[in-house]
Amino acid sequence: MEKGAVLGIDVGFAEHRQTTCLCLLEWSDERVRLTFRKVGTNLEARSLAISNLFSVPTHLAAVAIDGPLTRGLGHVLHYRAAEALLSRGVFQKRGKPGQTSSPTGQKLHQHATQFAKLVLSEAKNGQLSVAHSTHIEPIDEAAIVEAFPNQFLASLIDEDSLPVLHRDASDRYWEQLVACNGLSKLLAVLLPNHRFGCRPKDIYGHDERAATVCALTGLAVATELAVGVGDPEDGDIFLPPATLWGAARSGTRPWVEVALRANIPLGRTGGQIANHFKARVRVHGNYWIR
Repeated sequence: MEKGAVLGIDVGFAEHRQTTCLCLLEWSDERVRLTFRKVGTNLEARSLAISNLFSVPTHLAAVAIDGPLTRGLGHVLHYRAAEALLSRGVFQKRGKPGQTSSPTGQKLHQHATQFAKLVLSEAKNGQLSVAHSTHIEPIDEAAIVEAFPNQFLASLIDEDSLPVLHRDASDRYWEQLVACNGLSKLLAVLLPNHRFGCRPKDIYGHDERAATVCALTGLAVATELAVGVGDPEDGDIFLPPATLWGAARSGTRPWVEVALRANIPLGRTGGQIANHFKARVRVHGNYWIR
């Protein structure tokens, strides 16, 4: 794709601070540009923040949102397979996702779904359009997907190089990848012969970093290289191309693949949530791990 755009949204819901960050990632020629907007919880302000990003007609190849999204942008109360697969085993201490079933998870689910619907509404009424989903088992006919910056970044790091976390997973992983030029290597795979207009090491804000990762998630989906982890009904969390996953301490497979292969059968033995029996890992058009 010589020219295009994706949108990433890192969702926050603090009542008195602007903790949601939107990142519009656009590319043309050899340059990738990032534009940020921050907003709070007011619905009208959120709608305005989205529309203000687009001064000219824009077609989004994908939209990636950091928060639980399910088929038909519906609402669920239970623990999803995507979260279970990325929480067991070695994932437990590597920035695992929260549970949608928890009080905080329900708030994040509500706000993420609201943003997805606001984007679709803007696409109907404004200068914005969103591409149709082309990957298997999408949650919506539009290319709106779920991002999770912690694990997206962690997947790119060799197991021996993963930093110790203190409730700051995405920032620690970001800094690790900046140090080894990992984000530029990712961009070289997703958009060959392109480079960031602003260097990743110059992005200091936690919210801006997370929104950038969401946008990169959308780009991975748009380029048909993302890996989806979850199930067909409750949705997928999307990870970067498996060819870039970090090496395990031992063996030939990446540590994330080893962990997911171990967690798929564990997710099916609980028997409490029916959708967990449908858990799988897939690439753009095919199942990979079942």
